[in-house]
Amino acid sequence: MIVAIASIQGQALKALLAANLAVLRALSGRTICLIDVDPRHSAYSWSCERSVVGQGPSVPARLLGARSLVREIEELTAGFSDLLINTGEVETQEARSALIAARVVLVPIQVGNVDLDSQYPLIARLNSARMFNPSLKVLFVIVADGAVPSPEQMAAVRLYVAHVMSATLAATVLHVACSRDYGQGRCASDAQTCDPDAAAELHSLYREVYMH
Repeated sequence: MIVAIASIQGQALKALLAANLAVLRALSGRTICLIDVDPRHSAYSWSCERSVVGQGPSVPARLLGARSLVREIEELTAGFSDLLINTGEVETQEARSALIAARVVLVPIQVGNVDLDSQYPLIARLNSARMFNPSLKVLFVIVADGAVPSPEQMAAVRLYVAHVMSATLAATVLHVACSRDYGQGRCASDAQTCDPDAAAELHSLYREVYMH
């Protein structure tokens, strides 16, 4: 199964989701490869740190460019049961190819920071991908700052989601701080005993992405 993560609101949200979903998928017994096409390579760097410190389960990662993306995705699907792609924040050939190849695209949203004018490039990219890949599932997930989103904030989020064809809003709302340091190469899903609430939310999102 191929899952892509797309956002133009900053690499921290994408890297957070990429790390945690990859770890949870590996813990389920699946073989997963984390593919990073973001020019800043945040997810790939995290995977390298994890390997250096010997943190398990292992999450191998690859850096792929536009010329090799489609071919290498085909080759990697022969060796891994799942691929998780961290896309870039701007329109690139790599990002377009990743969305077209995916079964699910996960789009994190920070409530209170939904400006439709700035989001239209991503909206257009998602709608274009669904034209090439009609079975693509687009799942938006709210990442809150700890407070319960207000009705006005939820209305803005739903309006955003409505601009993408057949997109849905995840039932799970995440309250994981992007800046929290769980240790080199670790994430909230490795720290269930010290951060059980965050771990539970990520498990819930994992089920929405992979089990539905």
